[in-house]
Amino acid sequence: MVAYNFQQDFGPDILAGCKQSTIRPNGKRRHAVAGDELQLYTGMRTSDCRLLLRVPCLWSRPISIHQFAVVRQGGFTNQFRHLEELARIEGFASWADMRDWFGNRYGLPAVGFTQIRWDFSAATFVADSAAAGGSAP
Repeated sequence: MVAYNFQQDFGPDILAGCKQSTIRPNGKRRHAVAGDELQLYTGMRTSDCRLLLRVPCLWSRPISIHQFAVVRQGGFTNQFRHLEELARIEGFASWADMRDWFGNRYGLPAVGFTQIRWDFSAATFVADSAAAGGSAP
């Protein structure tokens, strides 16, 4: 089991199955790999901690985010439709929103990250979405 915490704004999109992956910086602990159970939370380490989803990891792979492109497993793409699709599964309204969010938070290029993908339809637990509020950036 690998647990990930999300900003509350992402909760509704996770519960609706719109946000289907997360991009996280690499650190001391390993990221989930295919087959691992993911537990997705908001408010971890607070009294508002809430389990949103328990779901298997489909895959994880290295990713870097640049001003006008992404690099994944040695593959480079700057095609607008691919960038927009990545932003959509990450819970953002557009590539520009996602790029700006990463730029403001980490600076660009954002190198040394891993994208972790899950299959919402295979979830073994989904929290009651009625309690979720907000919308993704």
